[in-house]
Amino acid sequence: MSEPVLALRDVVVRAGGRTILDATALAIAPGEVVALLGANGAGKSTLLHVAALLRRPERGVVAIGGQEATARNAAMLRRSLSVVFQAPLLFDVSVLDNAAAGLRFQGLSRSEAQRRAQFWLQRFGVDHLARRRSRTLSGGEASRVALARAFATDPAILLLDEPFAALDAPTRAELLPALRERLRQSGAAALLVTHDLDEAFAFGDEIALMQSGRALARGAGAALLARPPNREAAELIGIETILAAQIEARDAGRLLLRALPDGPCLRAEVPPGTAPRTGEVVTVTLPAAASRLLRRGEPAPVGWNRLDGRVGAATPLPAGTRLTIETPAPIVALAPWHPVAEVWVTGEEAAVTFPPAAAHVIPAER
Repeated sequence: MSEPVLALRDVVVRAGGRTILDATALAIAPGEVVALLGANGAGKSTLLHVAALLRRPERGVVAIGGQEATARNAAMLRRSLSVVFQAPLLFDVSVLDNAAAGLRFQGLSRSEAQRRAQFWLQRFGVDHLARRRSRTLSGGEASRVALARAFATDPAILLLDEPFAALDAPTRAELLPALRERLRQSGAAALLVTHDLDEAFAFGDEIALMQSGRALARGAGAALLARPPNREAAELIGIETILAAQIEARDAGRLLLRALPDGPCLRAEVPPGTAPRTGEVVTVTLPAAASRLLRRGEPAPVGWNRLDGRVGAATPLPAGTRLTIETPAPIVALAPWHPVAEVWVTGEEAAVTFPPAAAHVIPAER
């Protein structure tokens, strides 16, 4: 098994009398693409600065390509990295010279550096701007030039600190797939810091969740949605329905639970590798996309949970309408968009249904 291209072990960073990173660990394999997701102030950018060898932790180890970083070798190890910040940080020179800057710092001749830079400008669709001054670029153009400069040095890992945060939604939607495709073609690993859930899902092979300077969980986005390891991870990954429930019975791999304090009974599958006891209070998570909405009198699929109630809050989204169904345990569901829109009226009777497998049970800590 190859060494991680980047590894952080038990990293601690303190500032202003508080701990920003607390025994944080992260490893990224060659070619792996990871999105680091967390709210503002979670410590994501600090972790990226430590990974980029731009900030020394109070304690812990940072290793690049299996080699532990020290004050003596940090400059040499930085050659394996490229960093792209939220602001592109371009020099007031031509686009071509900006894209070639990293290669020039590495000692390449001007002609060779420009030749390689021109290739990456073309890959990001801005080679026609090569002679333009950087100050004349739009935000999206500047971001493309910064990415071309980062790729031109052929890094083992690309570190990105919310590089699209200042861009408008259409530009961001255009750039993100282009970045993923360039990463696939180059074989470079990448770490993207973001607080945007959609961006994390679109970018990462895996998503690492971070809160208050600590790592919460890591895995494929779909797996984290379906089986979050704890309530904090469920909230951070954007699961809309999170309930407290008490186990009333267990039979043949199924659990019968009652939502607290006086909610309805639900059926769920027993979590793999756990043995929750009757009477135990647990957390139940249910992604909105796992539920289906039913009109009054419409039957639910055999074996599925069904909760009757009324339509509450409705939020239009690009993929459909997010609806809260007011039952004794309110459930959030997604009504998918389709050409002939189904209108759900606040206050009308409705039911929500979902399979037991969609209701994930997080046992209480013992």
